[in-house]
Amino acid sequence: MKSIRVRRFSRPATGALPVVALSLLLLPLLASCSAGARRVRDLPPEERQFLSEVRYLISKKERRIFRSTPAEERPKFIEEFWKQRDPDPTTEENEFRDEYYRRIGEANRLFRGGDGGWLSDRGRILILLGEPERRDVYPTGYSFYEPPVEIWFYGMFPVIFVDYQREGIYRLDPSSARRISMLNIAQMELKPQGIERDVRLFDFTLSFRALGPGKAKLQMQVPYRVTNLVLNEANRAYETRLKLSVRILGEDGSPALEKEELRLVSVTNDMLAGLGKDLTLEFPFELPAGSYVARVSLENTADGTQARKELKIRF
Repeated sequence: MKSIRVRRFSRPATGALPVVALSLLLLPLLASCSAGARRVRDLPPEERQFLSEVRYLISKKERRIFRSTPAEERPKFIEEFWKQRDPDPTTEENEFRDEYYRRIGEANRLFRGGDGGWLSDRGRILILLGEPERRDVYPTGYSFYEPPVEIWFYGMFPVIFVDYQREGIYRLDPSSARRISMLNIAQMELKPQGIERDVRLFDFTLSFRALGPGKAKLQMQVPYRVTNLVLNEANRAYETRLKLSVRILGEDGSPALEKEELRLVSVTNDMLAGLGKDLTLEFPFELPAGSYVARVSLENTADGTQARKELKIRF
């Protein structure tokens, strides 16, 4: 047996996420990464880049939801995608996202060239499982005339890569792929749940109506389907409070009107079934006739979700 060269990956100064924090089912992902590629080409460049970068994290269901989400709501989807994977939402940092992109950068540094960096098999495993405890390298195989081999150890669990064509392109050994799949199946309860079909992308539409000299009102249409309503056991009604913030600016940018209100939303199950698709909120006001900019925000206090709109008005 010939000697084995041992190399170690560099590690960040701060603690990395546990190995299982980024573990996902690998075998289904191998097939799903290219699925729907033709439809993805129709997306704007920044959205194609998002789908490319999260290919190792996003589920098939989330990918379908993203493509079917209206263009104006996709930035909220992306925000929610990372928020649901944030191990500590009380801080401004998202440690999961930061570690994920750090691993992409490390894979590009280590496996640049013909192997494809973060898109290679070694890059994928590094990103999903993190740095191995030990990396054993056999540049000429286990014996003469065999292809180069690398073995990465995660505890007692080995992951084997083989450069079958001796071109510097290492492929995940099929036996390792099967073992990783079984390992990840056992860890599925640790996987972030991801975005489901009923994800609430809180939003509203803003319109304006003049009522007479110096009088007008703003109207907010809020879809019930994106409004989180909580059951009040006392009266069996579904409720929330919407925090309405209105700021109206004059033509010179100076504030003409500022106001905050809490609006109670309360409906029974029977009422909800008979209501239209939108909740309508109205904000009447009086100002001298002229041109203004209305900036309106709504916050659903039940879950903290927010949406903002701006509208130019004249009356």
